[in-house]
Amino acid sequence: MKVDTSVEIQIVLVDDHTLFREGLRRLLDGEKGIKVCGDFDSAEAVMAALNDGLQFDIALVDYELTIASGRSTNGLDLLRQIRADRPGAKILFVTAGMQMADLMSALKDLNAGVFLKTEPIAELMLAIQRTAKGERWVSSGAALALVENQQSQVDQEKLHHDPLNDRESLVLRGVLEGLSNKEIGARLELTESSVKAVLQKLFEKTGVRSRSQLVRYAIETQIAPR
Repeated sequence: MKVDTSVEIQIVLVDDHTLFREGLRRLLDGEKGIKVCGDFDSAEAVMAALNDGLQFDIALVDYELTIASGRSTNGLDLLRQIRADRPGAKILFVTAGMQMADLMSALKDLNAGVFLKTEPIAELMLAIQRTAKGERWVSSGAALALVENQQSQVDQEKLHHDPLNDRESLVLRGVLEGLSNKEIGARLELTESSVKAVLQKLFEKTGVRSRSQLVRYAIETQIAPR
């Protein structure tokens, strides 16, 4: 999916892996509606540019970064620095993976999006477009990993929903994996109308009204599909 070209999105890249960063820049430079206004290999470099007045709409930030001393830091520290100067900054982590505590902090505390480098390029373009609109993007792989990793810690007495039956749990897993109703139906040997009916029951049980709200609810309440 291409981004909306009616408004040009100004992007900065922060990644200390030169090959990936330069490859991503070439990719984005070829997209209409996107302008890469800077790419940086460290937190210090991008903060120096911001202090000099660099403007951007979205920062695509790697989770693991190297600082001047050669030590490693993470993108959460950089995000806090950016937000101290620009509270409304839009950040999308583009990463191979994150520690679970940091993933939760990025999503819930810092309101940043997360995109996994293993996801398709078309999904990155959609993530950029949604982030530019002020939405918080969460890759389906990140959402599913978070929920499944937390499964053993779920306290059912603290959940404010009815327990999920087997079919509801399987449909929820498909939603968290980013599958369409048709794809979920094919996997479970159900018709699309049956999948829609199960989704409606999930909406009723969780008190949400859309798939994106269902994914967010599953993350925040740690519903674990079986």
